[in-house]
Amino acid sequence: MKIIKVNPLTLYFLLLLFLCGFIKIGLIIFFIVIFHELGHALILKLFKYKIIDITIYPFGGIIKTDKDINTPPNKELLIASGGIIAQIIFFIIIYFLPINILTKELLYKYNLSIMLFNILPIIPLDGSIIINSLLNKILPYKLSYYLYIIISIIFTIIYLLFNYWYSINNYLIVSLFIIKTYYAIKNYKYLKTRFLLERYLNKYDFKYISTKTGNLDILKLDTYQYFKEQDYIISERTKLKEKFDKITYE
Repeated sequence: MKIIKVNPLTLYFLLLLFLCGFIKIGLIIFFIVIFHELGHALILKLFKYKIIDITIYPFGGIIKTDKDINTPPNKELLIASGGIIAQIIFFIIIYFLPINILTKELLYKYNLSIMLFNILPIIPLDGSIIINSLLNKILPYKLSYYLYIIISIIFTIIYLLFNYWYSINNYLIVSLFIIKTYYAIKNYKYLKTRFLLERYLNKYDFKYISTKTGNLDILKLDTYQYFKEQDYIISERTKLKEKFDKITYE
């Protein structure tokens, strides 16, 4: 199985650049994107996660891993920031490269453009994962996910409004944003069930403990929840057992 895959949209952009005589620019962009993904991959390896595959897009890539949904937000934040960190390091590398000034300027320009583009809080860009990780530090998983979707939709609209007069390339990028956001909405029920099931089946080293009144919708990443019910305190594991046992018997 190939670990690195190239999305057809990436091939389209590269072909377009080659046909227009911008071979050097195409190669520079492709190299920067690969370097960006290596940043994510190195941090994933540091945390000992398995990398299933890496799909390369014109603006970055998407890495599939065996990482749980219940991965601590701080780890998610570091993994999502890995590409940006790699590109910051690349700025330093560019400075010391023995190449002509025009090539250096191109490397600086496109490295900065791709880095800034990737911090936009739009699914599936790194910025959306960073925002989601920060939300998950303070809010329940369900609410964080809803806000993650809403923020992505808002910034997709803003991106389109500011770039609508540009070439068809921008419409292709926005189409990708819409498709990825649509699948994020469509897959929510599956992800929520997986989120709960992981907590039921696995023993996580939770950083915090909380006691509140409510239902399973108040569960937060990195926090073990106890529920106040009348004069009793019930653990989240008991609540999860009730939920999944009910599903089993039904």
